[in-house]
Order: sequence, then structure tokens, then C-alpha cells
Amino acid sequence: MVKTTRPAESSKKQPRGKPFQPGKSGNPGGRKPKTEEERTLEAMCRDKTQEALAVLLEIMNKGENERNRFSAALAVIERGHGKAVQPTTLSGPEGGPVDMNWTVEFIKPAR
Repeated sequence: MVKTTRPAESSKKQPRGKPFQPGKSGNPGGRKPKTEEERTLEAMCRDKTQEALAVLLEIMNKGENERNRFSAALAVIERGHGKAVQPTTLSGPEGGPVDMNWTVEFIKPAR
């Protein structure tokens, strides 16, 4: 006997936001450790930080249009030390708390 299903039943996906069983991690092994090559690259970029900073200072003082040098220097600094943290604040009107009490109303259109 062949089991038939409706298309909606067979294409059902896991619900968004809760794809894992309670108490089970979606990434049980955690982040993979960096390879030796990645650690070497970071160390080499850290060693070039002074030169990269010198390029940035030169561009700041004398540069006209040296976007490529600036981008390269910035990439070296970010590769060696990481990107600067961008703090964000979420607030409601006039800095108050965010209102999370929403009401949804379903209205039947008039014909």
C-alpha cells in the first residue's frame, strides 16, 4: 500500500527559532580551533602593525587619494587585532524601554 500525503504535509519545515531539541546544542563541538596557518597569519599581521600604522599616519598627513594603501593598512590591523567593537543601544521613544506588548487584529475586508 502506498502512503499518499498532501503537499503541505511533505514540505513542512522545522519551526523557525526552535530547530533543536531542548537541552541540545546546534553546535555541540563548538568553534573549530584555528589552524597553524591562521595563527601564523595573525602573528605576521601583528608584526606589521607598526608599518601599517605608519601608512595610515602618512595618508592622514600627506595623502591625496591613496584608498588602496589605506584599505591594505586597515586590513592588516584588523587581521592582527580584530575589528573595533561597534556598541549598539536599543531603546524606545525618548530613550525609554522598548514596548514588546503588541496586539494583532485580523480584520475581514468589506465587500
